[in-house]
Amino acid sequence: MIKLFSLKQQKKDEESAGGNRTGAGGKKASAAQLRIQKDINELNLPKTCEIVFPDQDDLLNFKLIISPDEGFYKGGKFVFSFKEPNPEDPLNKEAADVLQTNRRLFEQNVQRSLRGGYVGATYFERCLK
Repeated sequence: MIKLFSLKQQKKDEESAGGNRTGAGGKKASAAQLRIQKDINELNLPKTCEIVFPDQDDLLNFKLIISPDEGFYKGGKFVFSFKEPNPEDPLNKEAADVLQTNRRLFEQNVQRSLRGGYVGATYFERCLK
């Protein structure tokens, strides 16, 4: 599991070194990387949840592990993998085409699907409160 406090210290060290750099190669951090680093630093997970970063330099690819300690699923373990979207190697080719040709429409489709509604001919249940 990643040490959140070490990320905060790393961020302070990077800022004092004079830049937003990340990784061993010293590449400039993308907006998404900066945002996820900020979100991770502010994250307060319950004891039943754990985030694992297979590559400490790639905060956009991670696993969320949920181990319920009560109820029907007590003792179970659920692992969800999250990866940065890659339109070059998509699971959903239609969505990847929209992402590449019309990013604004893609963002609208994502919001519509999370709020509950149709995207094309597919209906999505509401996920957001």
